Amino acid sequence: MRVVLQGTIEAMPLPDLLQWIEISRKTCVLKIACEGFDATFCLEKGKIVYATSGDRSLRLGEFMVRNKVLDAPLLLRALTESKQRGVILPRVLVDGGYLSVDALSEALSRLVVSLLLKIIEFKSGAFTVSSPIPASAANGPIRLDVGGVIFDSVRQFDERTKERQDAFKSLGKINDRLESDDFQLPVLPHVIMRLLSVVEDENSTFQQIAQIIMTDQVLISRILKVANSSAYSSGGQIDSIHLAIARMGMRAILNITSAIKMNEMEFSNVPRRKLQAILDDALKTAFLASGLARKCRVDPEEAFLGGLLHDLGKTVIISLAHDTSIDADLLDEFINERHAEIGALIARKWNYPESIQKLILYHHDCMFSGELNPVGAMVQLADGIIQTGPDGGDAELLASLDLPKDAVHDVYTQTMEVFYGIKNG
Repeated sequence: MRVVLQGTIEAMPLPDLLQWIEISRKTCVLKIACEGFDATFCLEKGKIVYATSGDRSLRLGEFMVRNKVLDAPLLLRALTESKQRGVILPRVLVDGGYLSVDALSEALSRLVVSLLLKIIEFKSGAFTVSSPIPASAANGPIRLDVGGVIFDSVRQFDERTKERQDAFKSLGKINDRLESDDFQLPVLPHVIMRLLSVVEDENSTFQQIAQIIMTDQVLISRILKVANSSAYSSGGQIDSIHLAIARMGMRAILNITSAIKMNEMEFSNVPRRKLQAILDDALKTAFLASGLARKCRVDPEEAFLGGLLHDLGKTVIISLAHDTSIDADLLDEFINERHAEIGALIARKWNYPESIQKLILYHHDCMFSGELNPVGAMVQLADGIIQTGPDGGDAELLASLDLPKDAVHDVYTQTMEVFYGIKNG
């Protein structure tokens, strides 16, 4: 293949490059490589006949399935035929009557615009123009005008830029409110506040804990479910709240009650589905962190609380963003940056000790003190495993804790048993 032209898109912007190919009526392959991304366009007499990318989601077949233009079994059949015949996918789809030329042109046009948008956003990269095009791409059924896709991609880029500018303004306002404490914190459920005051009193008794809990029969039922689960049961059925407190201790009962009640909390201006996802992950992380802590002989109750509260700051940020139109990816990025700090603030307002506040603040960095914080490691590891599954988690952290995979799987299984016991109780 002969190289006709090569350079950078800084020196020759992509729209200019494509227009040059169109005006010259060139038949060529245009390859563009940006940092971590690449795209290939086949052009015949200045018209785009095919496009693809190293990014699987931006290959024509996968792109059409994701956008419901084609179903997956049909794509698989067409790709097999394409390989057997040695022709590009569009030719198979048209010849086989799978898609009309108009429908395929629309799909390819949308794919090309998506590829161009990605390249324009990078603002830098290298290009190579070479010829001839592969024989499989020659005489394809689709011919896209370069001017049309350039116009659509530039227009969409300008729209996205404006949306991002508006979003950054909204994020700036949210940030100002966070910095000035101009937001409403969630209210700790009353039963947890009462239990906290009793547990912190050195002269408190099991009977005082029992009296608070016994006002809520549903709560008792759920606590006993947890107490009799494989994660907590050490032999013998626990059939009363008094026995549960005696066997498990005040702190464990406080934590389990906190988990159950917090999973039912309402937060203003937070969509229920998003809220429930955060609360459910917190519940799982709490029980997993506690179980892992027992395996590592670390304080399981402190690990539990750190896991339960670690992502609570997300709810405040989502609440503040409820009346904005911030792009979801941009908002997620902001949430990831600020949620730990806001979560630690919530814990301080709720009068949790400084050790818990630090666990929340640094739950993505258990080396925050310059050396491994054992409880922080439990929370960080549990958080990662809940997001990725029992075979996931930080491999280096697992190795440093000398935690075998089968132990993690056991605790994960117990965690899911407790979680669904609470949710279905």
